[in-house]
Amino acid sequence: MEQNLNTHKENIKDHEIVYTKGFIDRFKKVLIDFYEYETYMDFIIIPFLIEKTLMYISLLSYSDRKHNEVDDLLALVKDNDYQIRTLNFEYENFKKDDTVTMRINSINIDDLCAFFSQKTRRYIRKGKKEGFNVLAGNSDKMIEEFYELFSESMYEHGTPAFDKGFIYKLREEFEDDIVFLNFYKDDKAVGSVCGLLDKDIIIWEWLGLDNHYKKQALGHYIMYKQIKYGIDAKRKIIDLGRSGYETGTYEFKRRFHAYPVKIDVYQPYQEDIYEKYKFASELWKKLPKPVVDILGAKLSKYLKDL
Repeated sequence: MEQNLNTHKENIKDHEIVYTKGFIDRFKKVLIDFYEYETYMDFIIIPFLIEKTLMYISLLSYSDRKHNEVDDLLALVKDNDYQIRTLNFEYENFKKDDTVTMRINSINIDDLCAFFSQKTRRYIRKGKKEGFNVLAGNSDKMIEEFYELFSESMYEHGTPAFDKGFIYKLREEFEDDIVFLNFYKDDKAVGSVCGLLDKDIIIWEWLGLDNHYKKQALGHYIMYKQIKYGIDAKRKIIDLGRSGYETGTYEFKRRFHAYPVKIDVYQPYQEDIYEKYKFASELWKKLPKPVVDILGAKLSKYLKDL
């Protein structure tokens, strides 16, 4: 097992994979069609009050560019406000709260589970024994269940949730390349995660979880099923989504043998987004849920950091 583990770590350099341009173009088309964004060259234009931001891609954690492949885009933005999200596979000196995406290189699920700690394997077994039913698909019913759980989870984290209609628009464009794993207890949806499939990647970008079922190890079971789905779908990379380095969500994903890849954000100025939105996040949590449901759907068009 030790030899396989070392080989797995060494193969990280062989998996420097970003999205295909075709994937980004499809996602961008959905953004433009749904939010009626104007465009400039390869950028969409995010309006906010009197300011505008040239955004290479929004809502996704990163794009089809690596950190050293943006010179042509930077030449276009000139003196405008802009944002370009890339993956930096060369970055090694991680520090707390660095924005990273957590990845697993696809191998046999049994071999991967052998790398997990005994505690993690025990929680996965506990989740299995709880008898959660799991359904994979993208029906209207599954989207409605996902969005109810997702919007509640976003509210608890103090973050606006984008409009539900955006998910339906994604399904229209991506068809079978968007999938939901919905988890049920006694016919009640208690967890849901949304995955997007590209040529070599599946990314689990958005999650909703009923906190009443955390003690039943639902979170561990969802993560296990996400990973297994990506392996069964024969994707080289299972991407578990964005986290702050050494935060709670980062440490949870590490339990499943995920490793961090730095997300570089190119913009005219550097800022700590966690600190930037700290006050707004606390305020958001204090607003009534019906209010944030309406406001979040409207605000999502104008927020570049979602």
